[in-house]
Amino acid sequence: MSLMALALALALAPNAQVQVLDGARSSAQFEVHLRLPFRGVGQFSRMSGELSGDAGTGWQVAVHIDGRSLHFDGPGWMGTITRSHAFLDVDSFPRIELHTGTIPDAVLHHGGQVRGELTLRGRTRPATFALLAPTCALPGKDCDLEVQGTVSRRDFGMTAYRMTLRDGVDVRVHLRWRVAANQ
Repeated sequence: MSLMALALALALAPNAQVQVLDGARSSAQFEVHLRLPFRGVGQFSRMSGELSGDAGTGWQVAVHIDGRSLHFDGPGWMGTITRSHAFLDVDSFPRIELHTGTIPDAVLHHGGQVRGELTLRGRTRPATFALLAPTCALPGKDCDLEVQGTVSRRDFGMTAYRMTLRDGVDVRVHLRWRVAANQ
């Protein structure tokens, strides 16, 4: 759905809601699987986004992550590799984005598969993630909306370090919303 169509749908939907991401209570991280006995986890500290829609027509999520806010837990050389031109290339492509398709209200409240598009390194590819079953009645407000999945490095042009790093990168996103000022 184009941005214009989404904006029109939101304007015409009488119960449409827009909730803004609470960047201080949300997080995004990834885990790189090494062929060595090390674990490499990266965390982003700056993100924004919104949840829009309503229970009747479904919800869409847009998450924008500032790749330059990457902090890496693990060996120092792994932090250098993940920021480099051969991996995330956060200096050239600082914006990481996730836009979902329509998420039915039942999936938002009980968990399930979420399809959308992920943009890394300036490349946008289809992505499927699992929205975990929330632990509260108001997911995203009283508890995190937790999304996880695995993406292929190759799909986004990250083909270097094949002898050191496996192709699959695990992604975990924890989202919290606050009601937008116009609500």
